[in-house]
Amino acid sequence: MKHHWSKISLTIACAMALGASTAPIVDATPLSSESATSQRFTQRVKPQLVRYETTTEDGSRAPVTATLYDTPDAKGLVAFAPGTRGLGDHCAPSNSPAVLRTAHQKSVNIDYERGIVRKLVDAGYRVIVTDYVGLGTPGTHTYLNRVDQGHAVIDAARYAAHDGEKIAFWGYSQGGGASAAAAELVADYAPELNVVAAFVGAPPADPLAVLEQATSKQISAVAGFAAVSFASTYPDFREALYAELNEEGVDTLEALSNACMAEAPRVAPKPFTEYTKSGESLAELAQANATLRARLDQNKLGRVPTSMPTLVLTNPADDLVPSPQVTQLARDYCSVGAPVEYRAVAMQGVRPEAPFANVDSSAHTLPLYLESSNAITWLDERFDPDAAAFTATCPIPDTPPIQSDHPILQYTNETIAAIFLGILGVLSAVGMGAWMVGTGLMR
Repeated sequence: MKHHWSKISLTIACAMALGASTAPIVDATPLSSESATSQRFTQRVKPQLVRYETTTEDGSRAPVTATLYDTPDAKGLVAFAPGTRGLGDHCAPSNSPAVLRTAHQKSVNIDYERGIVRKLVDAGYRVIVTDYVGLGTPGTHTYLNRVDQGHAVIDAARYAAHDGEKIAFWGYSQGGGASAAAAELVADYAPELNVVAAFVGAPPADPLAVLEQATSKQISAVAGFAAVSFASTYPDFREALYAELNEEGVDTLEALSNACMAEAPRVAPKPFTEYTKSGESLAELAQANATLRARLDQNKLGRVPTSMPTLVLTNPADDLVPSPQVTQLARDYCSVGAPVEYRAVAMQGVRPEAPFANVDSSAHTLPLYLESSNAITWLDERFDPDAAAFTATCPIPDTPPIQSDHPILQYTNETIAAIFLGILGVLSAVGMGAWMVGTGLMR
């Protein structure tokens, strides 16, 4: 695999930017939106905020917004599933026209995937970035809901795709799970689409396993996001969960329901065990409660094969979306006959010899930036009719091989990225959104 020194500046910029029936698409006219059209994305691409309709898990229709980056003479379309942004409407990806934006006091919407979208556009793809259900539209964002997220990605592709156009699903972290869900569901939900590839990076494929295996301090906030989402979607989950929460836990989930990811660790600074009457974590509660466990298991990926070549990426050192459950997803796909390529890339992120780079969850975040060029190269091969035939890596060995780049280049990129991620983390942790607005760092 190759990285070029010329890409380091882009890495810095990226780091700073820290089955249902077919649903007809409605409101095909681009919406007027200052946030989506105030600045040209590149010299030739002007993003447009669009609205479409999707089908939720209960069969109802829901409006969804998205940002479309349309470019002439494109290779094809990428339906881009964003990583975790939060639950507040102001956290929607389309609501972040600059790298940083504040919509509420001390609440920061970080468009940390802007650089990745730009690389896809520069590589010759049209890109549509969904906001998912409930981000910028009525209702609670259905975070980690397999069907809702998968359908939102598929319907974004359905809205934007030209007849017969080649399509890829792309996502990392929450987006990786959404991309995988779309890849599992599209054959039945939208068989007319010509989907040729899916990139599935660091997916939370098994919600319960993520809660059990993660060691990052941010897992409390992520668990809170999932709890709010599932409690909103499933009344029995809400009843079972709220019977276990103490007063502080109820208040914390209420606060998280309007928080973006940047400030979530400040909103939920304690372990989840501090928010329950019994002192148990959400994973422990789910293991003891059949209702909680069943709803988490209901949203597990890997039981349905993908119908297109699928690249599953993980970092063995990932402390937020742990690698074992990602590897298990790849094995599950192999077992059901899905065409899967599995990659494990070594990026430690936290290093004692670089104290300022000791950023919690950096081993989760870094592959998003540092492996994006390699993932785009893989995507190009899927779109190229003359490329070599796709070869699956099934079965996945008990000890999968781990890939890494040149150690000096890798260390340099990781350290730079981790430092800037640390700066953003510090600023959000101390609630300096107003200061950044005053200094012009945020719009």
